[in-house]
Amino acid sequence: MSSSPADTKRNPGETAPQISIVIAAYDERENIESLTRRIEKSVENLGTWELLYVVEGTDGTLAIAERLASEIPNIRILYEEKPGGLGRAFRRGFAAVSPASDRIVTMDADLNHQPEEIPRLLRALQDRHADILVGSRFVEGGRADGTPAWKVTLSGTLNIILRILFGLRIKDKTSGFRVYRAEALRALTFENDNFAFLPELLIRANASGMRIVEEPIHFIFRREGVSKMHLLTTTLSYLSLLKLRFPGRRSEDSGPLRRKRSSSLPR
Repeated sequence: MSSSPADTKRNPGETAPQISIVIAAYDERENIESLTRRIEKSVENLGTWELLYVVEGTDGTLAIAERLASEIPNIRILYEEKPGGLGRAFRRGFAAVSPASDRIVTMDADLNHQPEEIPRLLRALQDRHADILVGSRFVEGGRADGTPAWKVTLSGTLNIILRILFGLRIKDKTSGFRVYRAEALRALTFENDNFAFLPELLIRANASGMRIVEEPIHFIFRREGVSKMHLLTTTLSYLSLLKLRFPGRRSEDSGPLRRKRSSSLPR
């Protein structure tokens, strides 16, 4: 793995963050500056925070992120030129989160998710005593604008199948706009390196008895750049979740949803 100069270490005496925002940014040069400015404005009054970008690709996103990090000390960057999948990127990001953080926010880099909603979602996590809060397009008050029909169909079908197979009642299982209690995320792990890590985390959290809630969000399909979500790759990724419900050979110490000894976050 290669690191950018902005793959930061904190200055001595610097206040450790209580909120970490983790975003995977693969070739998002059209969106990253606007996203960053909006996040900074949205969270500047919420206490201590950090914004951790996991940057992949060679389109110039890294250079923009580094310039922003030179202006905004709260930004940290992990960089790898070759993309390894969304799940893998978030695994690296989670591992780099400050041990002092007690809440972890995740969102897309393409402005699908509105940074102005972060404070409301953070309050809802606290008020509803949840371990994981999912920003949902499909609960009352949620909106989704401009989503291609194939994505609507795929997401809707997957949500139904996962509810039947795993009893997971969350309506928007593929939403990446989430807030986690850090201790909950530390207790979970996931295997999928692609988009299916999103429902996988919820399946494992549900099996562990964690409280998962949904809050409405306004989802706006990307207006700049190119989507990295492709039908075949994404479908195969989601199909891999079937092994959680129909595992193959088991041993005494393993099972479809048994918690692993390793965790996503540093302790």
